Amino acid sequence: MAVAQRAISDFEQLINTSLQNFVSASSALGDPLKSFAGKVSHAFQRNLELIKYGLYNPQPPMDNEQMKTYANEIRSIVEFRESPKDSSFTNHFSTVREAILALGWINVKPAPTQYIKDAKEAGEYYGNRVLSSNKGNELHKQWVNSWNQLLMDLQSYVKSNFLTGFTWGSGQGKGGAAPPPPPPPPPPALFADAPPQGDNARQALLNDLNQGANITSHLKPVKKDKTAGGAAPASLHSPVKVQTAPRPAARPPKFALDGRKWVVEYQRNQYGLRVENEDMSQSLAMFSCQDISLEVANKLNSVVIDSCKNSLVVLKSIISSVEVIRCDRLKIQCDGIVPLINMDNCDSVQIFVTPASRGVEVISSKTTSCNMCLLEPDGDYKEIAMPEQIKTVLVGEKLVSSVVEKN
Repeated sequence: MAVAQRAISDFEQLINTSLQNFVSASSALGDPLKSFAGKVSHAFQRNLELIKYGLYNPQPPMDNEQMKTYANEIRSIVEFRESPKDSSFTNHFSTVREAILALGWINVKPAPTQYIKDAKEAGEYYGNRVLSSNKGNELHKQWVNSWNQLLMDLQSYVKSNFLTGFTWGSGQGKGGAAPPPPPPPPPPALFADAPPQGDNARQALLNDLNQGANITSHLKPVKKDKTAGGAAPASLHSPVKVQTAPRPAARPPKFALDGRKWVVEYQRNQYGLRVENEDMSQSLAMFSCQDISLEVANKLNSVVIDSCKNSLVVLKSIISSVEVIRCDRLKIQCDGIVPLINMDNCDSVQIFVTPASRGVEVISSKTTSCNMCLLEPDGDYKEIAMPEQIKTVLVGEKLVSSVVEKN
């Protein structure tokens, strides 16, 4: 009980100090940042309510409606788009939008601190742009510093109280406030598929999506002159007609068990997808997915991930192998035994290795900027770059190749 109370008290302290400093720094810059900071403050308050509930209750099911509600609250920050009159704060908004996913730490195991760190670093690019475009302005500098400090304090809080992940029901009691909606699984990724507005807006979105290829029928074509990067028009009074290939129709998303194969295709902006497999002879095939997170509940026979971007896949154990083809900005978390990972024509793939999966073998070809991240005892990950350069020499009539290590 004392441990649970300390965890609650520490987060309340974070809200009263670091969060309040960020809100004050935002208020000093006026609207719209002041209003935007209110959304951030409310999201942190809901995170506190979740901690209070979670310490005294078991984890609710992932499809719980309250989870979607909580996810939508953070999603409203991620999907916030400023109006043209707010363009001077574009980098400020992007700084927060990229890093607010750190609040999904509560469902990240075994290294939530690393997850928060990754989210913080994702927003630093835009934070640096805020500083460079407002040199000498102390208010903007204070705003960036207060946001970075808030995330660093959140990371310290999790490291002190939940190093290997949030412990549901660890308070050994029941009751408390009514259960707040908890967030869906991690990354980067984090939100349910419902929009942040109410039920009417949610139904309207679903109705639009059901139109399929007709969803763009109401849009007006935009005419562009061929002026940049090419020849000028042949005549100022008779513009050149440019032939363009018809835009391919949007393919309908698919998430289904087909025989013994789970098929996940054409998913977009879906966070918290989960494969509830009960047969280890089943396999998983992912194709052309973008901005999603997918967790596999149990052991699978094999996995193929093809043409996916900016996504997270959490695997338990694999009997055969994982094939990764033509993927960009993909994260694979191995929580169990994974014998082999084959990567071909990939860019920026991160493989998170836990003690159970340290025996993994990785075979890569035509890959760049790929890393293996090893879980350390302190809960952080040690990032090791995978080799990209190969030196080949002729020895007699044979070619002998070796890895060129970077200093």
